[in-house]
Amino acid sequence: MWQTKILKDLCFIFADGDWIEKKDQSDAGIRLVQTGNIKMGYFAERQDKARYISEDTFNRLNCTEIKRGDILVSRLPEPVGRATIIPELKDKAITAVDCTIIRLNEEILPTYLNYYMQSPNYLSSIQSKVTGATRQRISRKNLGEIPIIFPPLAEQERIVAKLDAAFAEIETILATTSKSKENYSFLKPAILAQELQTPQSEVV
Repeated sequence: MWQTKILKDLCFIFADGDWIEKKDQSDAGIRLVQTGNIKMGYFAERQDKARYISEDTFNRLNCTEIKRGDILVSRLPEPVGRATIIPELKDKAITAVDCTIIRLNEEILPTYLNYYMQSPNYLSSIQSKVTGATRQRISRKNLGEIPIIFPPLAEQERIVAKLDAAFAEIETILATTSKSKENYSFLKPAILAQELQTPQSEVV
């Protein structure tokens, strides 16, 4: 059966990153992952813009280390709520206060949630809870209330494998033809909506 739970109830860790001021930063040490590193479903390395803090600062501020497989969510635009799985980084890392750290429990796969967080259904839920007239954002509290719809683990694995194959095929087509990436930008939400569509009779 498919289930619906709010995001915070699927997490072993659900916390904001650390408040790091410019005076706390250094030229090397522990990597500070920022909102600009978080793209829609993927991590942008942006090594030329990398920021760091020292080990002493990490300990003094009692920072939270982020690890491979964690999901980071940007609570700022553009768009609000975009997310990525943290890859293997060469440096120990933390993240900024405008990012929320998600470490999931065993009910849901990070790869499934990463795809779900690119879907029209998720983005629509985010927009219903954003605040701010000039610069929109979502609070961690409101982010935690976002409903997540998910099937059993075996079905999650099947969906992820199917989406991986579909998007890999599209990337191959784009790399070998003159087709515009604009076609891809319209196609991706449609594929996600179709594959993540919930059989209403199975929702609990």
